[in-house]
Amino acid sequence: MKTYGTEPGAPTPVQVGISELVVSDGDDTLKSYGLGSCLAIALYDPNSEIGGLAHVMLPDGDAADNSDRKPGKYADTAIRALLRRMVEQGANYTAVEAKIAGGSDMFEFESFGDGVGQRNIAAAKTELEKLGVPLEGEDVGGEHGRTVEFTPGTGTLTVKTADGDNGVTEL
Repeated sequence: MKTYGTEPGAPTPVQVGISELVVSDGDDTLKSYGLGSCLAIALYDPNSEIGGLAHVMLPDGDAADNSDRKPGKYADTAIRALLRRMVEQGANYTAVEAKIAGGSDMFEFESFGDGVGQRNIAAAKTELEKLGVPLEGEDVGGEHGRTVEFTPGTGTLTVKTADGDNGVTEL
């Protein structure tokens, strides 16, 4: 397995941008920067070491016209797309586990009810439950941004918070 750090010649983590998803066989570290109300969804099969990371923006792709073109944009469609791609690469559907991070309420808009962050969290949890994928760890909510690194080979999701208090959490 590759290790990543600041040493010269170290491989660069694979960046997963907003509305994107990436599946890996465990040899890569997947990284998403600047999660505010967005949610990072990490799925992995601990036996095959195949996993994926999605950086979702919105909760409900089933109601959107473009969810088939950008499944990573929505919590529900991103989870289904990750699972499908992981199984295509050899993951066992029944062994897949999930971890999530993000979903902050960065701004207060009382007239809109629950913020996008809370709706993203709820949509992801609903879809995972519907598909029978256990949620093994989460670092969600609050009012601070996060950056995540996910290593499919170990299933470790490292969360760095921008609030200055919590620092780094490993899920």
